[in-house]
Amino acid sequence: MITSILKRLSLIALITFSANTIAADSNEQKASKLALTKYKATKLLKVERVKEQQFKVKLLLANGRLKTVFVNTKSGKVSERKK
Repeated sequence: MITSILKRLSLIALITFSANTIAADSNEQKASKLALTKYKATKLLKVERVKEQQFKVKLLLANGRLKTVFVNTKSGKVSERKK
């Protein structure tokens, strides 16, 4: 009886954690896609979460320059300055 309850609780915790991880990954993908399309970068170097819905994205441009932009995934806004 107790072991089945513990198994259920651990399964619920695992599912909850997995759902949060998938959501974060989709936000990172959205941020990187928005930045890549706006600046037509050749390579995505790094995506870093700044706030819940805001990401810092580092891109490599075709001319060899490094570009750091900030993306708000909720509004879809891409800017060069952190707001």
